[in-house]
Formats: sequence, structure tokens, C-alpha cells
Amino acid sequence: MIFRNTFRLIITNFSLVWKLLCYYFICFVITLLFCGAVAYPILAELNSANVFSNLLSLINNFFVSTPAQTATTFESVGQTINGIISSSNYTFNYIFIGIFVFFIFPVMFDMAVVPAGEVVYGYMATQTKYSFSGRYFKSFLKSLKFSLTRYFVTLPFNIILLFLVYAMVKVATMGNILYILLVVLLLGVLILTLALRSALFSCFAPSYDIVNKDVFSALKENFKCVKNKFGSIFSTSILLVLICFALNLIFAVFTLTVGLLVTIPFTVFMFVVFQMVSFFSAEGERYYIYTDTLIKPKTFEETQDVERLKFLI
Repeated sequence: MIFRNTFRLIITNFSLVWKLLCYYFICFVITLLFCGAVAYPILAELNSANVFSNLLSLINNFFVSTPAQTATTFESVGQTINGIISSSNYTFNYIFIGIFVFFIFPVMFDMAVVPAGEVVYGYMATQTKYSFSGRYFKSFLKSLKFSLTRYFVTLPFNIILLFLVYAMVKVATMGNILYILLVVLLLGVLILTLALRSALFSCFAPSYDIVNKDVFSALKENFKCVKNKFGSIFSTSILLVLICFALNLIFAVFTLTVGLLVTIPFTVFMFVVFQMVSFFSAEGERYYIYTDTLIKPKTFEETQDVERLKFLI
């Protein structure tokens, strides 16, 4: 039910994808303006070492190369970058860009979640059409608090994900069929970890948006809601992660990463809708999926009562 209604709402509110695309484009332009002068010598060093051409070749040959060849090329690019950083005269530049890329940009990127959630909530609750830009400026400080909190509470998961990707690359370079099977296993663990992270915090933004609690109370409310519907939320999260993984990979390879301009905001939008549907389902609240279609989910307590009656019968 959560999976089906998520995609129904995606279809009826798809225009939000283009608004998110505009927002991320603005973020990219701001990043260029803010970091352009600092990043230029870094880009020049990486370009002279053929880092960008090797990455482009990696994308072009993704489906014709063996996993071992792909992993070896990827590891070689990583070693090249590490070598450049260790011997570079632009240490400050690398530190500044590192902080921006791994902290400031993700926080800024995530600040679209709260206003996007409010737009989706307006449609689901009362068929009200909210302006994304209007909600963004109105809830700017609220979004910043949410984004910073989610960054730090999900940081352990993100570290685990980076470790899994690193382990996959190292194992794949060995080339043996047994190691390839291990890569598949690690990929499965990676997908499950992504799905678990998504599921565990799926009601965080709605609790913060709808219930209008402070950020830590909303986090507590999030775990309460997820607990009530964990099976449905986690299974749906796995399916969505698989869809997003395949979608972004295919578009990245066949369009030389240009397609990511659409698939990335679509991915964000998909999970925003998923979070709202998960919250409404866990709370047993009514919501619209179409103009004339109202969904009334069963609450956790109602489900438990039905299960007890089945047992008595």
C-alpha cells in the first residue's frame, strides 16, 4: 500500500521535480561562485593528471568492462587523487573544498526536504497547492535545523556506506569469481543499509513538518511512527532504493551523467513522498492521492485488534 500510493502521489505531483531541479541548479551556481576561485587550481591539477578523462572513460565502458577492470580503474583514479593531494601546494584549497563538499553542500542540498514535504502535505491533507519557493523562504531556519540534525544523526550510516563502497572496490580488483560473489554480497549489504537508513528516519521530516515539534521531539516521534509500521516501511524502502540505484546508474551511463540532472531531483522527490505516505499510514490519517480519491489507512491499534480477532476465530 505504501509503495503503490507513493507512486500515485509522484505522478499527481510530478511538477515538483522541476522545482527541485531549479533549486539544485541554484545551489550548484552558488557553489561555483563561492568556490570557483578556490577550486580552479585543484581542477587544473586533476585535469593535468587525466583524472576527468579516466572517469569519463570509466562511465563510457561501464557495461563492456569486467567488474575487476572497472574497480581497478576506479582505484587507480583514487590513488592518483590521493597522490596529488599529498604533494600539492594547495593544501588549504583541498581542505576548504572538502569541508564544502562533505558538509556544507549536503546540508544545503537537504534543505529542500522540508519545503518539498510541506508542498506534498498540502496536497495530501487538503488538496492545497503550496508554492515551493514560498515554503522554502518561510521555513528557511526550520529547514536548516532539520538538515543539520539529520546530517549528524545519519553520519554513522554514511560512514558505513563509504566503508562498504571502499570494500567493494578493493575486493573487485582481485578479479576471482569468488571475490565477485563477495562483491555481490557487499552490494546487497550496501542496499540494505541504505534502505534501513531511509526507513529508520522516514517519519522524521513529516513529524517535524506536520506535528510541528522541535527537532529532537520530532526525531523521537519519528521512531515511534516507524516502529508501528516498520515491516511495510522497510520493505518499501528496499524497493525504492533498488529503483533509484538502477535509474541513476542507467541514466548516468547512457547519457554521460547528463541524465542525473533529472534523476537526482526525482530521487529526492520520491523519498519525500515516501516519507509523507509512511507518516500518514503509521498515524492512520486520511490523505488524498488524487483529487477525488481519499485513502484511510488502518492505525497500528486497529491492525492489532484485527489480528487478535483472527486468533479468537
